Amino acid sequence: MKHLILGTAGHIDHGKTTLIQKLTGENTDRLKEEQNRGISIDLGFTSFELEDEEIELGIIDVPGHEKLVKNMLAGAGGIDLALLVVAADEGFMQQTKEHLNILELLGVEAGIVAITKVDMVEEEWLELVKDDIRDKLAGTFLEEAALVSVSGVTGTGIEKLIGELGQVARGLEPKDQDDNIYYPLDRAFSIDGFGTVVTGTLMAGSLKPGDKGIIYPQEKEVEVRNLHVHGESVQEAVAGQRVGTNLANVDVDDISRGDILATPDTLAPTTLMDVKIELLSDAPLSLEHNDRLRIHLGAKEVFGRISILNKDAIYPGEEAYVQLRLEEPMVAYYNQPFVIRRYSPMVTIGGGRVLLSECGKHQRFDDELLTKLEIQEQGSDLERVGVIMQGREQTVNPKDLVIETGLTIDEITDKCEELVAEGRTFKFTVGQQSSYLHCNDYNLLKEQILKNLRDYHHQHHLRWGQAKEEVRSQLQFELSKQEYDDFLASLEDERIIEINKANIKLKKHEIKLNEEEKELKDRIENEFRNNSFMPPTLQELKEELEVDEELVEDLFDLLVRKDILKRIDAETYLHYKALDEAKEMLKDFLADNESITLADYRDLLESSRKYTLPLLNYFDQQGLTKRVGDKRILVE
Repeated sequence: MKHLILGTAGHIDHGKTTLIQKLTGENTDRLKEEQNRGISIDLGFTSFELEDEEIELGIIDVPGHEKLVKNMLAGAGGIDLALLVVAADEGFMQQTKEHLNILELLGVEAGIVAITKVDMVEEEWLELVKDDIRDKLAGTFLEEAALVSVSGVTGTGIEKLIGELGQVARGLEPKDQDDNIYYPLDRAFSIDGFGTVVTGTLMAGSLKPGDKGIIYPQEKEVEVRNLHVHGESVQEAVAGQRVGTNLANVDVDDISRGDILATPDTLAPTTLMDVKIELLSDAPLSLEHNDRLRIHLGAKEVFGRISILNKDAIYPGEEAYVQLRLEEPMVAYYNQPFVIRRYSPMVTIGGGRVLLSECGKHQRFDDELLTKLEIQEQGSDLERVGVIMQGREQTVNPKDLVIETGLTIDEITDKCEELVAEGRTFKFTVGQQSSYLHCNDYNLLKEQILKNLRDYHHQHHLRWGQAKEEVRSQLQFELSKQEYDDFLASLEDERIIEINKANIKLKKHEIKLNEEEKELKDRIENEFRNNSFMPPTLQELKEELEVDEELVEDLFDLLVRKDILKRIDAETYLHYKALDEAKEMLKDFLADNESITLADYRDLLESSRKYTLPLLNYFDQQGLTKRVGDKRILVE
């Protein structure tokens, strides 16, 4: 049977718990206060079996009140399938939006929208609500999700909802039962005769009575005595199930919500984590270096400050590499999603992914670190193993890389052997123990850039160089703009390339014209010299010369770079001698007159308004003249 986790989401009093009760027959409001007040305060749990599909959905019912988002976040991690609940009588509300943002930030990719309380509204109103929901879901993972109209009171639409759940669940992959154990704990209590019992959703691996594990961050070794899944004793619990576990060797007071039961040596308590953070596009603030935040990772909330590693600030809709500096120890695994909220007032502003769950304190704007984090974020398992091996100044064995990669020892060993086969890593064997040392591929990236430039200069020998971003787009390596610019700067320091604003070229590249090109260049220059104050545009030049247009454009640009042609505005260029003459004529006129009009200057140059106006504007910008009304005066 496939085991998946279904999580509810939505505004307070929109009928999440009533709907789950209609589906399962169980009331997930277990607390007396919840039942008395008719609202969910803490997480509720139950299960639902899609019999025809052989799929069991473990259900996490979360509270919808804005003051209880912390509790909602404690249950949202690990959701495979979201059930977004929107009441037909109220529609899409603020808390609906925040819950949806949280689901997206946590990487949930599948779900259904249940429109509840349809028995309380007219059909026409319901259609308006549906249209509004579709608008609100545009661009989210629920953009094309089914909208199912239901009533938890009358039972309307329940069968259709079950059918839609089955259809979506069929296409989802179950959690990895062969991976290391990862079991976040959301409750801990004591039962007479049994001792400490914990509950949670088993996110990875499997558990059997007698298994040994470590509770993090306390690093307390425990033993599994008994297992219960949805109230029944079992001999094995697997990833994707809600599990109750009787533990030996630990007191209930030593466990708190958000602690993790895991395979030994797969996690490490830390107060420093390297992450990628993304702010919501509508976040109410930017983040500055050293800001204090609430960080929700798994079922735990901690306070911490941020050290922004690759920029000065993070603005709404932006991403950045960040080091989290936490106020108390916690644990995380590679690529684990998390949510960040303002310290005060408490509102969700963004989230991210864990890149390095164990690290030391960094200096900001460290290029080597940023390269490592980029590969951690975007690279394959093979590339991640490779980059993590670098810079240690010693060989490593697979068990040294478990925490940083999130892979098993066997998986890491396979990747190391693959790197050896590719010639990128050396293998050392002492007895039956193997260790590895990685090679640096700096020269490979350098050769790619140089080859691209050589090819470009061969194809466009009259051009100074190639656009930096064009060269970047041709690289096999994925580099951020800052990293790319820094890398180019290092090549310039080696005197291999030259950089001119947005363009680069090989240091040894020189523009050489053949006889035909020299003749054409002289013709272009003469066209501008012979038409001093009424010069042709580039397009007119192409039409008049009737030769290859790209060649004309390249030679025109060459004359501009050599300052033979001077840019007046986007369409107007003058020969430098003509520009000097126009300048002297203007100065001479103003030496004898207080001011000059456009018409005066037009007549003086025997030109037209088309060319004279751009020239006067040009001299204004150069600080030679100043416009006063419809006249120009000479600037002292």
